[in-house]
Amino acid sequence: MADKGNYYKYRTKKWFLDQGWACELCEKMRRIVIIDKATGRERVLFSKKDLFGADGISMNGEEIVFWNSKLNKSNVAAGIKEMLKYPFPKSVERWIIVWQVRAKNPTIVNVGDAVEENV
Repeated sequence: MADKGNYYKYRTKKWFLDQGWACELCEKMRRIVIIDKATGRERVLFSKKDLFGADGISMNGEEIVFWNSKLNKSNVAAGIKEMLKYPFPKSVERWIIVWQVRAKNPTIVNVGDAVEENV
């Protein structure tokens, strides 16, 4: 499943770059050391965490967008919920970029608009 997430994350970055936006991925890699109780040996696990609930940040001179890419609309609610945890200023856009299988362009869900519709 992580491979599909990476595919759509990089596809979204390319989509922004093709439209002339500056774009960077934003996630941090965490290193977790686990000690096996039976053998006493250490194992290192790596975990990626999105910064502020976003896969990436894009800007075009007029807007700054924190975005999270998702496959299919069934995953949109989880993305919105994660982005709502952080105190973004009103001047910053938050988008969920939804890719359908074999679609050439994504559907954009504006997190602010989605919240206003459900209030």
